[in-house]
Amino acid sequence: MEVIKRNDYMDSARLINFIVEILFDMEEGGEKALNVILIVCDTWRRDLMGCYGNDWIRTPNIDRIAKMGTVFENCYCGSFPTLPNRRDIITGRYEFPWRGWGPLEENDITLSGLITRSGRISYFITDVYHHWRRGGNYWRDFSGFELIRGQERDNWITDADIEIDYPAPEYEKTERIKPHLRNVKFLRKSEKDWFAPQVFSRAMRWIQHNASHKDFFLMIDSFDPHEPWDPPRYYTNLYDDPNYDGYEYVTPSYRPIEGYLTETEFKHVQAMYAGEITMVDRWLGFFLEQVEIMGLMDKTMIIITTDHGTYNGDHGQVGKLQTHMYQGISHIPMIIWHPEFGHGERLKQLVQPIDIFPTVLEAVGLKVPKNIHGKSLIPLLEGKDEELRDAAIFGRFNFSYNVTDGEYVLYRWLPHTPPADGMSKTALFHLPSDPKEENNIAESDDKTLLRMQRLLKRKLEEINAPQELLKRLGLDK
Repeated sequence: MEVIKRNDYMDSARLINFIVEILFDMEEGGEKALNVILIVCDTWRRDLMGCYGNDWIRTPNIDRIAKMGTVFENCYCGSFPTLPNRRDIITGRYEFPWRGWGPLEENDITLSGLITRSGRISYFITDVYHHWRRGGNYWRDFSGFELIRGQERDNWITDADIEIDYPAPEYEKTERIKPHLRNVKFLRKSEKDWFAPQVFSRAMRWIQHNASHKDFFLMIDSFDPHEPWDPPRYYTNLYDDPNYDGYEYVTPSYRPIEGYLTETEFKHVQAMYAGEITMVDRWLGFFLEQVEIMGLMDKTMIIITTDHGTYNGDHGQVGKLQTHMYQGISHIPMIIWHPEFGHGERLKQLVQPIDIFPTVLEAVGLKVPKNIHGKSLIPLLEGKDEELRDAAIFGRFNFSYNVTDGEYVLYRWLPHTPPADGMSKTALFHLPSDPKEENNIAESDDKTLLRMQRLLKRKLEEINAPQELLKRLGLDK
């Protein structure tokens, strides 16, 4: 028998992963004929969708599929922000208790890997430049992938003869925005050249040429409606004065609004974000129409979600990194269309992005690994009255660690990283009576505070989070 050395094609961790996946393949059975399309649109607040109660931003296509399928009312993000969320989705395991931003590791068992090894075609389409710029490798186990260049800080175009016009204060013209300005000046001629149109156009083309594959898995990862918020001006004009001629804060700094933006400027920022959302909804609608026209709806499960929200004026903030992970950040949308189940349902159970991994595997009849943190949503779609979890935990590695039972939410920061919004490192809110989270009851309701702290500790212990983390959070006592 030939000995496989560490440097021969795979290291030991990769070899272990390979063997584990072979064992899963051997134990699989009862596979079902079903395509799966997973759509992740970055930084999309749930309360800016019509199906979640918004009445001023146009999202007719999201609203339509939400009415057809199942809307999850209480979906909470897990690991924050972008790439940690993708690892939650791809591995079915929380990332934030162990590490922060980073790539898939060699021994990670991935959703795409299991699907590909089952003989299905899997494909990944994305303009989220983090997947190639900062060590991201989340495309690695797909049968194929497309990376669409130029979004935000993607270091793509360097042409010296591109003139950049940016009507913003000088202190806003930083390296954070310059790559984007160069890229789009080179790229954009008509609306189809914006990024969301590119992403969903590529997805439409892929569907047209790949629908004959048996039981395909397609993941569409759109950076929009994440900032930069610079849709074609006619989208912004839907929500603001068309004659606005002030500064364009397409990538506003993450900071308090007071002393930074005037009321008129902030209204325009909100309008640009709203316009970005409507543009994404429109091109998502074109893609869904393509799926319908090709007769795929009756044999395809579609999951639509996001990684997190952003502040849209709530708590006096714009951005997402500097405060507690309030509901505008953590309470996210999830909508699922299944050909057989859950038509027109709105469910209250606590669900999270880690649940996508087992949901997809169960939907197509593949074995679900035992060491994941997620729970399949298929029983809920089938109408079974089950509680997947009594609480959802979410957070950002080395910063904040939070828990909600759906009624109360506890935000807990590590001692060395208090939130920059002036609040204490521990905050507790009663969501039914205080949905805007304006009354921190951490110091006035000791009984509930203790219960929620114990709940956070228990949920972290259930996933074998590091004991050192519990000590640093003061939960080890």
